[in-house]
Amino acid sequence: MSLKPIADKAVAQICSAIAAQLSDDEKTNISRIVEQVVIDTTASTSKECAGIVKFHSGPEADMAHKIAEELKLAETALIANLMGMR
Repeated sequence: MSLKPIADKAVAQICSAIAAQLSDDEKTNISRIVEQVVIDTTASTSKECAGIVKFHSGPEADMAHKIAEELKLAETALIANLMGMR
């Protein structure tokens, strides 16, 4: 997907929001700035998401899963014992 149409749309919105008319060079510069901001934001978000996935798919997630399983087994045994005492 090309960022050029997104940047051009943003420039058009900026032009309609300000009173002064922008030259073609100014519009081109703003378009480049918008493209770069989108690229930087996307890269930053991707790195953050990758870090989160890496953290949750590591040994910590496995340990948490094992603890949850042990708690569920203990809960099931407790309920079974309590049901047996009725």
